[in-house]
Amino acid sequence: MQGNNIILVTVIIPCYNCEKLVGRAIRSVLEQTHPNIELLLIDNNSTDNTINVLRQYEREHPETIAVFSEKKKGACAARNNGLKRAQGQWIQFLDADDELLPQKIEKQLEIVMSLNPDVVIDDYRKVKDLNGRIITQNMVAEDDPWTGLINSRLGITSSNLWKKELLLKHEGWDEELTSSQEYNLLFKLLKFKAKVIITHQIQTIVYTQPDSVSRTTNNTKALELIMNRYNLRSRIYNFLFENKLLQPNYKRDISLYLYYHLLLISEFNMPYFKEQIRNNDFEEVSLLDKMRLFTDFLKNSSKRKFGRSNLIVKSIEFQFFFFKNISLLIN
Repeated sequence: MQGNNIILVTVIIPCYNCEKLVGRAIRSVLEQTHPNIELLLIDNNSTDNTINVLRQYEREHPETIAVFSEKKKGACAARNNGLKRAQGQWIQFLDADDELLPQKIEKQLEIVMSLNPDVVIDDYRKVKDLNGRIITQNMVAEDDPWTGLINSRLGITSSNLWKKELLLKHEGWDEELTSSQEYNLLFKLLKFKAKVIITHQIQTIVYTQPDSVSRTTNNTKALELIMNRYNLRSRIYNFLFENKLLQPNYKRDISLYLYYHLLLISEFNMPYFKEQIRNNDFEEVSLLDKMRLFTDFLKNSSKRKFGRSNLIVKSIEFQFFFFKNISLLIN
């Protein structure tokens, strides 16, 4: 489409100690079929050779690439740095270990031209490397934005395309958050009735790293991640309730989400778990739901706790873990 070609899109990549990975992300931007792109590479206190890698790409593509530094730690601060410098009308955030397929931006701009959205949401492909075994999974966005927001099925940072004007109006990314950043941002935009268009094209590949909640052995980090998710859904519930938007399916989805994350929280903070169970009736969560969620909790938490044990030790530890936590089901 001829009209697409005049739209400038700014791609922003926050870069922290990614010297071996960022080349793939950069090349995927340079290979986009859309011709009008600027690429901002924001180094975020890297201690390896990242900055030199970025400068080399800048020297090779001075008409497209500019390198900047952000001293405040965190990807959100780096993204906001790029957002303030961006010349484009539309913003493509890209994590340094992800990549875009060649037509990603062109295809989303077709949606922009025809439907005039504030955010374009896309599906994406998640790739895991489990000890050399590559597992791929297509992550499909929910067609209802609120359902997608509740269940973490509303695209991801790199798969979405964002209108710069709206991001600046609502002050961009929350730099104090360490996780759930894109869903916090999407919640902020939905609260102000942003026009969200959801397509089901897979034009983004997201490579997962071995530091998820189910795998990290850092208890402080694990609890922080879980609490960020729990608190965000609590805020979503309160907003929908206060604005008379809390449909029965939203209420049930949030209740299931909160109940499961309370089980995860119980590992680290049992008094908080009991307090929240007392304060929330969870009437939408049936006994069958609780048993299913409890099974998921055992599987994911035991994997994180005992994943490195040998089989005999793991079996003994798992039995202890099971019987220690079975009382959670009667709450």
